[in-house]
Amino acid sequence: MIRNNLFSILLILSISTTSAYGQSTMSCKQIVDKMLYKIDQGKTFRYDLVQKERKSGKMTEASQSVKLNVSPYKLYIKNHKPNDGAEVLWVTGKNNGKCLVNPNSFPFFNINLDPYGSLLRRDQHHTVFESGFTFFAKIIRGALVKAGVDFEKYFKYEGDLVWSGRKCYKIVIDYDEWKYVPYTVLQGEDLNDIGKKQMVSEYMILHANDKVDDYDDVKAGQEIQIPILYAKRTILYIDKQYFLPIRQEMYDDKGLFEIYEFHNLRVNTTILEEEFTEDYKDYDF
Repeated sequence: MIRNNLFSILLILSISTTSAYGQSTMSCKQIVDKMLYKIDQGKTFRYDLVQKERKSGKMTEASQSVKLNVSPYKLYIKNHKPNDGAEVLWVTGKNNGKCLVNPNSFPFFNINLDPYGSLLRRDQHHTVFESGFTFFAKIIRGALVKAGVDFEKYFKYEGDLVWSGRKCYKIVIDYDEWKYVPYTVLQGEDLNDIGKKQMVSEYMILHANDKVDDYDDVKAGQEIQIPILYAKRTILYIDKQYFLPIRQEMYDDKGLFEIYEFHNLRVNTTILEEEFTEDYKDYDF
């Protein structure tokens, strides 16, 4: 009898922590809030990134291995072949603010490049400073501000799933009011400044304004079009162990804009100081 009663108690406890569909009873807001908290707690990250970005109307794919120390900001990237195999190193206070790049192709020697320059970005959606999850957290916080008291109108929890062997929560953010709006460029601003200030994609701004040829090709008083929010639709897979968005899928008015997938993620593990130097034994600088 005691054994049967114990079984009944355990069954009740189990039911109380899951929904009728076997899903967590955490609310959508609780999941999003915990995700943002966990991002803030991240100090170091190692991961393999698969990025799919729309460029000139076509989706392109690339992959890379990343080591990141959040503060002070230190970043090492190894691009995977067959794309280019290049290595990139950027460390706060080093190399006069330039990225050290080993192109692993012509000109076959290390070069120092402006992290905001078009040569390094090469039609990339983001600079090296948006690696990891911190910038993404700012995007989501911007969406929360836009949603205001109408959180449940825009943010939806669409159940649990398994992606790439990881148990995840699926969160969808739909902002049907998404559109481009006029913006007047202020003194000293370029598209990078505007994108960061408004928490929108400077790449999207660049390609929405036919008279703007590069990220610094604007002047004070010029009126341009910018998106009202980073994405019209965002789909997130939030890992249940780390509570980090290991798959991010964003759409604009033309459809799929970008996808970022984080594999082999390790959080707050030790990254040796020498791993952010060009002389580290595993690098080819």
